[in-house]
Amino acid sequence: DPVITLAAANSTVECDGSGNVAALNAWLASNGGATATDACGPLTWTNDFTALSDLCAATGAATVTFTVTDGSGNFATTSATFTIEDTTAPSIDEEAADVTMPCGANDILQVLDGWIENNGFAEATDLCGPVTWSNDYVGLSDLCGATGAATVTFTATDVCGNESTTTATFTTR
Repeated sequence: DPVITLAAANSTVECDGSGNVAALNAWLASNGGATATDACGPLTWTNDFTALSDLCAATGAATVTFTVTDGSGNFATTSATFTIEDTTAPSIDEEAADVTMPCGANDILQVLDGWIENNGFAEATDLCGPVTWSNDYVGLSDLCGATGAATVTFTATDVCGNESTTTATFTTR
């Protein structure tokens, strides 16, 4: 049998949003970094890769067995895992914006509700998938009379659980 002189090595890459095709193909083409020798003839490498599992968003993993075969049909195998992970938080592309409304305006609650529903007008993106928003709004404080304020932290969370935040204040005076 051929002798595996260097076993295939695991590879972990950060999600690029496009399936990390180049990194995966390079890893497969290099037999996971494995090397082998044999005294009788040329060696041929094959592998059993079919697809990546679905972890979260555009991440996944595959354990691949690489088989090296000599000219006489003798073979040896080595296995390793290729993993795409997402450890990067969403990018806050537009920070939440402060809003100040005049005291007594008829549409304060409508503007406040729109501000909350639109995440303080913040925008976020993530290379690996969609972003969901949450916030810690509990109500306006009572400053004096019909005025109040709320400082709200808006949290953008990707499918893999990574988070980014932005904070802004809604004020009536």
